[in-house]
Amino acid sequence: MNNPFFLFHTKNGDFMKILITGSSSGIGFDTGVRLLKKGHFVYFTVHLDSQIETLIEKLKELNLLKNASVFKLDITDIEDRKLIYQLDVDCLLCNAAVGYGGSVLDIPISHLEENFKVNVFSNIELIQMYCGHLFLEKKQGKIVVMSSIAGILPIPFLGSYCATKASLITLTTCLKKELKLITNDIKVKLIEPGIFNTGFNDVMIENKKESIYFDSLEPTLTNTMKGLFSFFGYQHTNCITNKIIKAIESDSNKLVYSAPLSQKIVAKLYSLFR
Repeated sequence: MNNPFFLFHTKNGDFMKILITGSSSGIGFDTGVRLLKKGHFVYFTVHLDSQIETLIEKLKELNLLKNASVFKLDITDIEDRKLIYQLDVDCLLCNAAVGYGGSVLDIPISHLEENFKVNVFSNIELIQMYCGHLFLEKKQGKIVVMSSIAGILPIPFLGSYCATKASLITLTTCLKKELKLITNDIKVKLIEPGIFNTGFNDVMIENKKESIYFDSLEPTLTNTMKGLFSFFGYQHTNCITNKIIKAIESDSNKLVYSAPLSQKIVAKLYSLFR
């Protein structure tokens, strides 16, 4: 099934229709696959039309295409967002993100704007659309927002990315408190993954703007960042996808789900002693 506007009707009330942004690879894709295996219907979205067939083939190989739909959704594109307005979903998983590295001293403002446009503004617009239009009307729904340990543990030369994730933590926490005043039936969850070797961190390093102020340190800084991601990065995403699936399926009012435990402890210690 690959018609994005096909309305999947479950026979069991425990099964849900879940829209995952940024799910062509990495944690988004892995989470979608595991949700399919559990019987849920998953709308996978990709940033480019050229990624659609590749993702469809991956799902075919896993024999999981029956309860999945794959389509392009550039969350910054208002026309793309309009196209999914009619989709009936039970859970919105906001996973799409971009990352730019560079010193706060001279990172291009255009990079900052792009980081916030994708990671914060467009995700909030999706939440406003689904929560306001669908979830409040149905008096039920789940909003799961992917933040990051980087939102509570600032990483030098990744300030732009860290700032967007810190913003998402604040906005999601406020959203939960606001919705609680009018309903207990819309659940808001916040995911704080640590460092995983999905390729996303490598892209951030590649996108890092070389600084004129730290020119002599550039090779050392790049190698240090690569070493940090390599040392702390988990090869397998199971520990965080476990948390995401628990957040999606749980009706509890718990807000924050994070993994791996070792990086969670580091972040907690930082917040205590900074």
